[in-house]
Amino acid sequence: MAIFKCGSCEYERDVPDKLLGKRAKCPDCGHGVTIIAAIEEEEPLFDVDFEEDEIAEEGVPLSESSGEGEPIQSIDLDHEDVTVAFTGPEDILCSECGHVLEPGTVGECPNCGAPISSVDTLPEVDESEIDVSDLAGESVPQVWDAEFDGAEESEVIEEEDPDTWRLFKGSVSLNVYAGIVSGVLGLFFVYSLSLLTSSQAGTAELLPYILGMALVGVVVGSIAFSFQSRIPFAQVAPETVLTAVLFLLVGSIHRSMVEEYTFEYILPTVLAAIVLSALFVGLCLLLLGKFKVGEYVRYIPLQIIGGVIGGVGVFVLFGAFDWIDQIGLDWSNSYTLMASFVGHFTDKSSILAIGPSLVFGLVLFVAMWRVRNSLYMLAIILVASCAGYAAGIWGGSDALRALAAPVPFVDGSAMVHPFAVFSTGWVSLDNIQWGVIKSNGLYMGALAALTVLTVMFRTTRLEIVRGRETDLNVEYRALGLTNIFSGVCGGMPVALSHGRSLGSYASGGRGPLAGIITGVVCGTGLFYADAVLPLIPRFVPEGLLIYAGLDIIRSWIFRTNTAFTRRSEIWMLRMTFLVTLGFGLLEGVGFGVALALMVSVARASHGGAVRNVLSGANHTSNVDRASAQKRTLKEFGDHIHILRLQGFLFLGSMEHLLKIVRVRLDDKNQLPVEYLVLDFKLVTGIASAAAIGFEKLRNLVAEYGFDLVITSAPLELEDHLSEIGEVGEGDGIFKVFFNLDYALEWCENRVLDAEGMLEMKKQTLPELLAPVFPEPKYIPALMKVLKREVVDTGEAVFRQGDDSNSMFFVESGRLDVELEVEGGKILRLKKVGPGAVFGEMGIYTLASRSATVRAAEKCVLYRMTLDKLDAIEARAPVLVTAINRLLINLLSERLNDANARVRDLML
Repeated sequence: MAIFKCGSCEYERDVPDKLLGKRAKCPDCGHGVTIIAAIEEEEPLFDVDFEEDEIAEEGVPLSESSGEGEPIQSIDLDHEDVTVAFTGPEDILCSECGHVLEPGTVGECPNCGAPISSVDTLPEVDESEIDVSDLAGESVPQVWDAEFDGAEESEVIEEEDPDTWRLFKGSVSLNVYAGIVSGVLGLFFVYSLSLLTSSQAGTAELLPYILGMALVGVVVGSIAFSFQSRIPFAQVAPETVLTAVLFLLVGSIHRSMVEEYTFEYILPTVLAAIVLSALFVGLCLLLLGKFKVGEYVRYIPLQIIGGVIGGVGVFVLFGAFDWIDQIGLDWSNSYTLMASFVGHFTDKSSILAIGPSLVFGLVLFVAMWRVRNSLYMLAIILVASCAGYAAGIWGGSDALRALAAPVPFVDGSAMVHPFAVFSTGWVSLDNIQWGVIKSNGLYMGALAALTVLTVMFRTTRLEIVRGRETDLNVEYRALGLTNIFSGVCGGMPVALSHGRSLGSYASGGRGPLAGIITGVVCGTGLFYADAVLPLIPRFVPEGLLIYAGLDIIRSWIFRTNTAFTRRSEIWMLRMTFLVTLGFGLLEGVGFGVALALMVSVARASHGGAVRNVLSGANHTSNVDRASAQKRTLKEFGDHIHILRLQGFLFLGSMEHLLKIVRVRLDDKNQLPVEYLVLDFKLVTGIASAAAIGFEKLRNLVAEYGFDLVITSAPLELEDHLSEIGEVGEGDGIFKVFFNLDYALEWCENRVLDAEGMLEMKKQTLPELLAPVFPEPKYIPALMKVLKREVVDTGEAVFRQGDDSNSMFFVESGRLDVELEVEGGKILRLKKVGPGAVFGEMGIYTLASRSATVRAAEKCVLYRMTLDKLDAIEARAPVLVTAINRLLINLLSERLNDANARVRDLML
């Protein structure tokens, strides 16, 4: 016989042997299952080590007499025809006192006088009389059924991986539209960044070649990255920070060669250095992704690197001014740069020369302050270009007509692809000065370091828009291969562009098709740039440079400051910013990376972000509840998931926390999480970049629909959550409580309410004691010796330090157990409710009251005094024994719960 057994839902049934090896869908869960042969295993009826003496009469072997005069013959228990049955009348158990009666006893119990009821024989149920057909749903014929037609014999439906690459994600028309917008906008920025790269004195003649490399980089990068990235709407380009480093690299090479070499040697050396930069950056990113160390980059404090990049933004502004007015700044070091800049701008004519570009850059900067939309930016650029071109035609003065002047290529040269330099034969590969490139290799290292850090931050920001986590290692590998392709094709290094990616997403580009279209549009610009670029007024790309410099400073110096930014982080940002400006980019990058590594190691050495992972089934609030409520919380407490956090929280720790939370949310073997409790009591600080983690938590709440509860929150966290309007027990996403105890009480109340156990039927004390009192028949006697007392709200039953002379049973109401510490501060230790007993420890140890018990609402209590307990012990010791057993059971239960909590806290 063959067997169909589903490994997913455990559905199992026998099927004909002819179906062996075939696949079929499980009728319960739909998973595909291969039919296998049944394995018949014979299980012994008795253990192998069975000893006859274990069932023999004491001292009498089985082969001897049973006491009836007839010997018991040896029995072969393994024989298939042998059956073993126990016959004879059964004893009767009294339902009132538990006394065992002889078989056949009728009438009254001789021990307690209770009537003995006869045991009726249970009727046999015929299966034909049972009809459960209404419980069965509509079934589809399976492979073992006669009416099965075989149409779906081997079909197995698998869920699609959200990270699977698909060209057509979202609307095709919107993707094409977003790609066109991003491509046209990319052409303007490529033009602008090419000006920056060739802005230093003597490098302007390199502009046609650098522009060709930049266009190759954006074409190859956009298409190659779209086929590899798992962020479907991501866009790459020769980004501003990378181009600024290339600008310093090109200037340094030119200065070191201009005195000794001609242009035929300088040009191939510069082009080779740019290609090697792309290859080196690509290799570094590829290795980071291959060895899966990308996630560790998230632990580096962004403020430290932000200071370096802010300094790069200042260099971009200097480079823009240097190009616009052809100042000829001295870039040898930071001191000579500042001195030459200040000395030049004492001339009023220089200020007027940069006026149009400066005005356009400032207008664009203000317009894009809040709005991050590619179409909006492109519209402003096109309007400015048309206005400048029109001024050249209809302008009434020379100043107006000058607005239409394009960027002059040296000697009227057109754009040149770098491969054309060597293919024409006028420049040889032998002219490349590899020693000069090697001496400037630190710039390539700085380029790689800044690429790694900026891509990490931008990928994390794009995860929020995407609504799911992204494997940073995959993105590093994708960008690494993209840069290698770009370098092989003679292009610039490229990086992830946060602004253009968001702009493409806002324009409807939800899939990789938008990135491919972007590459195609830029490829068209590569062939028609000579005809299009002269139509663009020069103040437009120059103004874009000014905008780019200002935007870098704003994004990395000011916008990285959040509610979690510590004063030490602000000082680190300022230090790296000043070091970069005062000593140069290389020194700033080295100082920033070293400082970031030291801070990261110091923070990470304190342990992981999650100290304990707890469940509401074992880790409960300090509220004594009725036994029925306790059982409900034991059964449904897994709806409450508790994470106790520790140490310093920064972006890397928040990512680790999010992974732990998502694993629990996706665990189908446990009850679904309805309340996620994050306890911040052991957290020493929160990095500013952790704000991204809280945004991701908010996305998780929206995705899974649970309540997010925060306890012992630091002040800066409460301020941040209040500012974004996400706090409150009502509609707020984040529920903030003073400590973990209050938070758990809130969660437990909602779990009990969902199960209909929060507001229990009001019961008398005998009814409350009946399920837990060892001898329920003695409860009436106990009630006779208790004194009923009513306590009003706010009234203390006893105070800390009072003499212990009584214990109390709670019939109704709730009381708080409070501890007074130094300074008059009151701490709530626990909360007791109906059915609870308190004050018992003092009556046994005769020690002073260790805490104050105060009524939180009007309560009905029953008091047992020490004197009365002594009197009961003398006259009715069985009642005292029952009371002692009750208290021992309660203490044992508390001890077991405490042990479980300690065990969970120690894991």
